[in-house]
Amino acid sequence: MENAQRQGMSYHSALFDLALWARLTILVCLFCVPIASTAQATPRDYSVSPPRVSFTPEHGAAVIRFNIKNQGGDARDPAQIVISEYQSGRVEIIKQLPPLAANQTQEFSIQLPLTNLSGDGIISFKIEAGIDEYELANSPIARDNSQLFHIDRSEPGASGGNISASDSAIPADARSGLHIPIVNLSIIFLEDGIQLNESRYSGGDILRALGLLALALICLWLLSLILRLIFRHPPRFDVWQPPYAESNWHDPNSAEGRRQSWQFHAQNSSLGAPSAPDQLTVIKRLLNGQGITLGDWKIKAMRTVQYDVYGRINRTEVVMPGKLISQLNRIARRAPGYANHELQKAIAPIAKRLGKKALGPVEKQNLMLPLALDIGFEGIAGEVRIQFELHHFRDSAWHLIDQWALELEQTGENVPEQFTFTLNGQLSGESKKEFKRRLPEDMAQILAGLFYHHQVAAGAAPPTSEISNAKDFRKPRDEAWDGSQLDDETDPSSLPQS
Repeated sequence: MENAQRQGMSYHSALFDLALWARLTILVCLFCVPIASTAQATPRDYSVSPPRVSFTPEHGAAVIRFNIKNQGGDARDPAQIVISEYQSGRVEIIKQLPPLAANQTQEFSIQLPLTNLSGDGIISFKIEAGIDEYELANSPIARDNSQLFHIDRSEPGASGGNISASDSAIPADARSGLHIPIVNLSIIFLEDGIQLNESRYSGGDILRALGLLALALICLWLLSLILRLIFRHPPRFDVWQPPYAESNWHDPNSAEGRRQSWQFHAQNSSLGAPSAPDQLTVIKRLLNGQGITLGDWKIKAMRTVQYDVYGRINRTEVVMPGKLISQLNRIARRAPGYANHELQKAIAPIAKRLGKKALGPVEKQNLMLPLALDIGFEGIAGEVRIQFELHHFRDSAWHLIDQWALELEQTGENVPEQFTFTLNGQLSGESKKEFKRRLPEDMAQILAGLFYHHQVAAGAAPPTSEISNAKDFRKPRDEAWDGSQLDDETDPSSLPQS
């Protein structure tokens, strides 16, 4: 029993010693790994110079002389020098390359027998030196580890001199080539294809590559089209609800009630030509808190649509793209610094595109129908205001008889507003070409009048109006008018209904 216990104890002791030695061995190996890795801290970097070719006196062998330089750290292991035929890749000679110290250069001279070569005429060869696990093939460090040269068997004496690196790298069937030094890419055009560095591609390979490239471009185009359809929404023109539609209604016989009735007849900020004597018209202006025209207002949308006696023709509606809207907003912001002719010049190219898009869906037989130009605006409540002006035409001029600022009672952040302008269609005796040239000019004139900021010369008196912020604009200021006549004409209910 005691012997069995002693044997068991000796067995456990042996296992413990074995485990201890194993741990010590692992620690020693782990300690030696950094030392081994730092032993070759700077890798070697062999470089082969362009070879020089000569021939033996009997022309039975070619003598290839070249230098190999180690541009990196000290080499530890020997390597190989391999000379192979370039086209076929057949290895002709393998020589051992002893390890070179850092910055060491060694000259080599190798004889290549001509009797074993296949083919006549010019034969291309490649020298490779030191391409192994330290300098991997096709890696950046191994780019200068190979050189090309050729041997002319038809006239061996002519090829006995030195051959430059550029001449030695060109195959015998090369027509022309180019080199891109930035990416280190050499392109050589051959009779049956092209050569990129050391890789040759036939005409069939080029056609297949072009086919794959065309297929990839088509797939990218389809993908971009799908993404545009998913993420890009077409421009739209939202339904406009006037911000003053929900105001409290006033007594129609009071000044506030008449003003409220006039508000819904204001189409834009332009005073057009009068159609009858003693005509009354109302306009609306978009201002900011400082009274600047279109200040703090932004154009949100724009559209054109034809109309006839029955109403608007929906199939001719064109909502303008967002790019044009952005360009108009930039011009509107810069408008205070523009003179009138400068503003016309800035708007002309945009108006030309607007006219072209507006006539896109219009049929030839309907060119004479007028066009409605709708412009949607948006401002921030509290920073913008809408001012209405009532004008009367007499003595061959428009006279301002009342103006008032709208009190916005809506609860939303944004204030929507819309202007509508009318554009003539093709006039009688006007050709289609003349109409297409006139329409952008009319649009440019409308937009320039909308954006133009009237500037008063220094020292000049501001323009005056007949009634300014009058509480009861029915009371005449001109003795030639009686109250009843002005009372009837300022009643919006007497206007003809469209």
